[in-house]
Amino acid sequence: KRGSKAGHQRYRCRACGRYSTDSQPRFSAKTKAMAIEMYMNSMGIRAIGRVLEASPATVLNWIRKEHTALQHKVAQAEPMDTAMSDVIEMDEIYTYVQKNSSGQ
Repeated sequence: KRGSKAGHQRYRCRACGRYSTDSQPRFSAKTKAMAIEMYMNSMGIRAIGRVLEASPATVLNWIRKEHTALQHKVAQAEPMDTAMSDVIEMDEIYTYVQKNSSGQ
């Protein structure tokens, strides 16, 4: 134990010397996941902050943390079998516009 801060007990780690408190996190994991989902659906960082009542810097930190976790997960994943060929389906639209006979 190492005193109190803002009404919460403060603790100091004997191994690394860092401080922490017993207070609950302000935003739940569900709220953070909702922010990531909003960002993936092209909602702006400031707009997400307004909706969730969080600062844009906090929202940006959540996005960066999720990005880092995803990059780590992709790096740890086994490479895909490249022996199978990929199938790509494309659709093209050709349009022909006829010239006006009056020259306009």
